[in-house]
Amino acid sequence: MAGVALWVACSPLPQRDDVYHLPADYNFEFYDTYGEAARSFYAAHYTHFNAYEVLLNHGESAAEEMEAFRQRVLHYVANPPRFEPPAEIIAPNWSKLAFETGQSMHWTHMLHSQLYDILTDDRVTDKRTAGDRAISFYVSNASTAFSTRGYGHRWMEGGGSWAGTFREKYPAINGILWAYHWHHAAVYEALMDPDPDYRRQELDRVIRVFTDSVLADPPKVMPLTAEVAPRFSRLFPAAAQIFDNLHMMHDVVNDIMADPSFDRAAKQAEIERIRGATTYAAQDTVVVPGMPMDEGHDMSPGSMRVPTRLPDGSWLPQGHPQARMASMEELMAPLGPDSSAHEGHAGGEHSP
Repeated sequence: MAGVALWVACSPLPQRDDVYHLPADYNFEFYDTYGEAARSFYAAHYTHFNAYEVLLNHGESAAEEMEAFRQRVLHYVANPPRFEPPAEIIAPNWSKLAFETGQSMHWTHMLHSQLYDILTDDRVTDKRTAGDRAISFYVSNASTAFSTRGYGHRWMEGGGSWAGTFREKYPAINGILWAYHWHHAAVYEALMDPDPDYRRQELDRVIRVFTDSVLADPPKVMPLTAEVAPRFSRLFPAAAQIFDNLHMMHDVVNDIMADPSFDRAAKQAEIERIRGATTYAAQDTVVVPGMPMDEGHDMSPGSMRVPTRLPDGSWLPQGHPQARMASMEELMAPLGPDSSAHEGHAGGEHSP
């Protein structure tokens, strides 16, 4: 038994535990009030995780399987399930391969849900305080939570040789995912109005625009939260950057899973390397390569607008229309411990 205990103590395996979201009366208010809007996200989560599973099970070049997968996604877009299935059911093998990354994504999706609930529940009169409390609870799990620092598109484009692999191989699926990144932020902006009837009208409009326009002609670059939801991002700048980092991590995993130069063990290690460097616990020491300068790289104008501190001490997140426009030289410089002098860092003074 002593030998077994020693093996467990020294084992490098991650602890496969879980953390429940912050208890509050507002929990599930968004689903209960705007059920159709809540269910409209479920195809996005299915697309993210099942794409990983298809690539893991069928190989990096799985055009036929990915086309069948795309058809399933479109079915779920039109006919979302009543409840969201967990990642372990959608992607059981990938969840074993990258358990810690799956936990970081799940933990951030719970913060997503709680902020939707807070903005929906009219009993919550002080939205900022309630939201900051939820964000504080989120970042208290520092090794799982994503950073509150704004990176724009830099992790996606400069993080490794895999950058852009997935969208080049599977542009149709990638377009659906980027359309959903727009959708998540647009729902936040719709919920910012104090009038519940107007909120419902705006949510209906978001769903119509998403299905009729955004999904039909997806964004050419990954939308940043503050570009689509400036009012929400001004209220919760740390959350806006957390969600951008989540979305980038989703894309990074797609790229690594689609890159044939990485075997299974290397994929696992590379996914965890990137995740570990983008957590809240690591944000003051993280170093990321500069942006690539090849002609094929696309970057939205918003990603040139870096986190900006206002005179009152509050922050505007990366991509906010009123944030400071940085030069390409600044964006190409590696992010390190001193980069906050140039870009600011909403996780310090603003974030709880």
